[in-house]
Amino acid sequence: MLHKLNKRAVVIIVAVVAVVAVVGSSLAWFVTRSTLAQQVTLSSFDAGADVYFLCDSGKVDAENFTDENGLYILSLNKADDNYIGKLRVGVTLDGGAACVRVTMNHEWTDADGEVLHRDVSVPYKFGELWYDNRDVDYSVYYAGKDMSGRATFTKTDLITGFSEADFDTTDLEDGTQLKMLVQVDAVQVNRYPQLWNIEKLPWK
Repeated sequence: MLHKLNKRAVVIIVAVVAVVAVVGSSLAWFVTRSTLAQQVTLSSFDAGADVYFLCDSGKVDAENFTDENGLYILSLNKADDNYIGKLRVGVTLDGGAACVRVTMNHEWTDADGEVLHRDVSVPYKFGELWYDNRDVDYSVYYAGKDMSGRATFTKTDLITGFSEADFDTTDLEDGTQLKMLVQVDAVQVNRYPQLWNIEKLPWK
């Protein structure tokens, strides 16, 4: 059953679309000045992310490694619990059928906290139900078998691993950090063209 969006939801949608539009021209602006929550709830959907690090000692909650803006701090040191290669993300959705995407923005900073202008594709490994569209809009889309309005999930793995061989950090100084924003966005299956400003889902 479809639900009408209330005025407050529309305002939230417009704000999110406006901020994401800025990302394309200034990623640093988005990460350092954004106070958006990492979960966006539209209509009756409850969508969110389970972000953690998979260490030898077990699962470590990524909330232990966040800055004052709620951004996740990723280490480049393999010995650290929050090493980027240990990052794992699962996505949850309750409330009915929806189109889901996860926006992931990264910001590099040096040892003094200064933003580095570095455009590097972070080589995460994604679950088989996800379509990587980051080179276009920084997002990964849920591409389950049936997106017609009947397909739903309660939890699915998004980031399942990391390709070390494809991640070159030789040009970085000691103390360099990577910060990450994870934002889950769920919309009704017939409303993604208006709300996401795309004519069709990326893999079609």
